[in-house]
Amino acid sequence: MCIGVDGGDHDLVRNLMWEGRLPTLAALAGSGTFGPLRSTLPAFTPTAWSSFLTGMNPAGHGIFGFSTNPNRVQNRLDSAASRAGTPLWRLLGAGGIRSAFITVPFTYPPEPMDGIVVTGFGGPQYPEILPRPVGNRILTSHPELMTAIAPTGWKGRSKELAESLIDHVGQIADVCVLAMEMETDLGLLCVDFMSSDIAGHLLWHRYDHEHPAHRSGDDGDEIVRVYEAVDAACARLIDQASFLYDEDLTVFVVSDHGLRPAYWMFNANAWLAQEGFLRFDPRAVARAKRFRTAARGVPDDEHLGPGRVRRRRVIDRLRRDRDRSALPLVDFTATKAYCHGYGGLIYLSESNPSRQDPRLLDELCTGLASVTHPTTGAPVFEVVRKEEVYAGPFIDRAPELIVLPRDERIHVASTPRPDAEPLQVLDNLEEGGSWSGHHAVSGFLVASGSGIIRGAEPDPATFGQMAATLLALHGLDANLELPAIRGILEEAPEPVPVEAAAPDASAEDVFTPDQEAAIVAQLQALGYE
Repeated sequence: MCIGVDGGDHDLVRNLMWEGRLPTLAALAGSGTFGPLRSTLPAFTPTAWSSFLTGMNPAGHGIFGFSTNPNRVQNRLDSAASRAGTPLWRLLGAGGIRSAFITVPFTYPPEPMDGIVVTGFGGPQYPEILPRPVGNRILTSHPELMTAIAPTGWKGRSKELAESLIDHVGQIADVCVLAMEMETDLGLLCVDFMSSDIAGHLLWHRYDHEHPAHRSGDDGDEIVRVYEAVDAACARLIDQASFLYDEDLTVFVVSDHGLRPAYWMFNANAWLAQEGFLRFDPRAVARAKRFRTAARGVPDDEHLGPGRVRRRRVIDRLRRDRDRSALPLVDFTATKAYCHGYGGLIYLSESNPSRQDPRLLDELCTGLASVTHPTTGAPVFEVVRKEEVYAGPFIDRAPELIVLPRDERIHVASTPRPDAEPLQVLDNLEEGGSWSGHHAVSGFLVASGSGIIRGAEPDPATFGQMAATLLALHGLDANLELPAIRGILEEAPEPVPVEAAAPDASAEDVFTPDQEAAIVAQLQALGYE
């Protein structure tokens, strides 16, 4: 059993276990192992879960975010169909192991498999379920089942949001129980709870009284309550599996990345412009201001009469601008470097010889190293070059640099803000967006049960090693790029080699325009670019 606590932060989980708020995780850690689990770079849901499913680094599977950088590859929202590599369920099936993947991100569109799949975040809000008879039974029980609670529309309703997130945890646990009842020969149940991630993004300022956006009287422990709900769901699933299968279980509880409060925002493209690495197009900036002004005075579509057409034209124009390049406000012919996507990704311009200038990366690294912390004066960033962390057929899609804050309360934003200060306090959620938490590199791992060494240390371990680890516990070896986390596994007989064909990665769009618009709105509400 592999249970994902999406965005589960290592430090928060450790503290809550000590406080007795997560008794199931604490019991598992006490009988097995607990420690940090490093995410991918970027520490981002689609990238991390793609590594989890394939055992490959991002340059191997080709997924660096929810959407592509259109300056490097065809502009689209990515999906499971655009990912390279053999997914874990195929390798398990080749070894005769049936599996269920429940709301695991980036499993849409689904493919038939030896078991059950309920698609997860990164696809349509209402999941697709295979095989169809299983889907019929699940949807009969939960006809309004969603992959995750939509993070939009909750302004001023934090407690209601928390209740919805907690209720969704219970629904997904229900689906897992149904999957186990219908699959009597299940070898792996893998599920991801997205509620913890959404709570971390939208509710950190209420839990953290030191957060710049915290306001007197606007406090609450909703994040903790969501974590407690996931802990209770873990207990329920473990008990149900023990009852149904009557055998020793091996249980993993993992997170794809951490999640920290965002105190400051580093506007990377504003800094690049200030330092002479990037140039904004004055005409595009002026045009965007005019369209934003036009859109601001028009009500939402559902409240419109004749004005609906006007708003739709404004939105369509902005969308066409977005589709023309990665950053429509940037003059790429005069730009040497730019930040795009989520997670501090710096690209060298494709529209001039910048990518062939070996000195440019040194200049960027030196410049970024000169940025100092707003309160301590210490250097803010560690800068990683792509050759240090990426290898594979899609390395040309990768950013040349990854900017990692030493203080993870600093969020590196790629939104083009020509007039913004490079480093600003995130104290106004009305202006900066409704989110107050963002991703961190260190998730967590708890493991216990058959095959796990009690008291072993999982560090150093990465989320992408989970595929090989789960195969190893079934006595299988697919010779994956990222090896099993051997330090926590008991000695086992020589594994059986398995292999399965990888699906062909497709460049075709799999989403309708309405689906794409809904997905983009959810991503923006979480602070993604």
